[in-house]
Amino acid sequence: MLEEQYRQIAKEMIMAGVKAADPTASVQSNVSLDKEAGILTICGQKYALKDYQKILLFGVGKAACPMVAAFEQIIKPDDGAVITKIGSEISQVPVNSVPVYYAYHPEPREINVEKTREIISKIESLDPKKRSLVVMMVSGGGSALFCMPAPSISVEDMFRLNELLMKCGATIHHINIIRKHVDMVKGGRFGRLCVEHGADVATLIVSDVVGDDLSTIASGPTYKDDSTFADAIDLMKRYKIWDEAPLSIRAYLEKGLNDPSLEPPREIPAGVSNFLIGTNLTAMQAAKQVAEKHGFNTIILTTQNRGEAKIVSLAYMGIAKEIQDSGNPISPPAALIVGGEMIVTFDWEDRDGFGPNREFVLSGAIEIAGRPNLVIAGADTDGVDGEGKSGAIADGRTIARSKLDPDYYLNKHDAEIFFDALGDSLQFQSRTNVNDIIVILVGPKN
Repeated sequence: MLEEQYRQIAKEMIMAGVKAADPTASVQSNVSLDKEAGILTICGQKYALKDYQKILLFGVGKAACPMVAAFEQIIKPDDGAVITKIGSEISQVPVNSVPVYYAYHPEPREINVEKTREIISKIESLDPKKRSLVVMMVSGGGSALFCMPAPSISVEDMFRLNELLMKCGATIHHINIIRKHVDMVKGGRFGRLCVEHGADVATLIVSDVVGDDLSTIASGPTYKDDSTFADAIDLMKRYKIWDEAPLSIRAYLEKGLNDPSLEPPREIPAGVSNFLIGTNLTAMQAAKQVAEKHGFNTIILTTQNRGEAKIVSLAYMGIAKEIQDSGNPISPPAALIVGGEMIVTFDWEDRDGFGPNREFVLSGAIEIAGRPNLVIAGADTDGVDGEGKSGAIADGRTIARSKLDPDYYLNKHDAEIFFDALGDSLQFQSRTNVNDIIVILVGPKN
């Protein structure tokens, strides 16, 4: 029986992926300074320091501190700020050159808006006649953390909207289309504001979005957006949250239907550049190297895994069983690697303890119960899977080992309780946020 060996390899693969996606290394490999020539190079684009009166460095998102700390080691900014998550699962590193503010995620509160307003004020105080360089570090969580409701919308109403969005089962792409139409810094509006005040902008992005859509990551504060107010309204009705949404939200969205000037920028302004420096694929490739080192036939199936976690798990278990039974599409020992971002649909009162990766693993454990030499492990690379620990690991013996009813804990979204009882929860600290990493190791059937 190979389960114990496979379990160790699966954990090694996950941690290799987490380490490879560390944004510190990504920033340092993409930013350099030629002090003698006075040239700052960001992702191959050169910025002559003599052209700028000052450099402002901002970071928004769960990985903002490691990203900003890496940049300030290369060149010290003149001003800036960081907004990151209170109690962030991302292991924080000291930031010395700009203040760090801690705000709430996933539902914004007054502190989020207050600190976003401070960043806006720093931009508005720039002299448009003197050029400045704004360097923006963007990572997952930025949509909630960097938040400025439209003038007619209160923080309380924005909080309520985000509650509805979190529980309705919408994809992050759809959630952020709605967010971009009730907020003054999303959908490229912050980039436009910087340009209006004489700044060039270089945004470095670590993606936590399936498909790495730059308009969706942190709601694309310096990118562009092609969605409309009509799209936002249609989505809220599709997910059946329109009638529950605060009146101020609905009124502003309906106002936008008749006022094209309220739509986000359709083009990226001249002087604004967006650079993708960290993705889920980076983590997948590192995990693949570990599997191949241990002699597994390895496939990265996708970085775009989406859907209800406990349902999509069944398809991947089907592939794993086929490999074990017939040697198709590859023969064992085989390693399947999956990345992306799944969802869990739940009643709001059941939110504590939910986790897409844990539900994926528990659903998979039920499906493969009794099969030898088959291991599943899944975790969120930011160290917190939904609400709770990082993830879980299971094999064909898991259901028989447990004294708990697996179907009950799966349907109650309490998979963490199930895995804690077995000592099979995964827990680690992270400095990145590039979505999920799932590994499925398949050995011979006998």
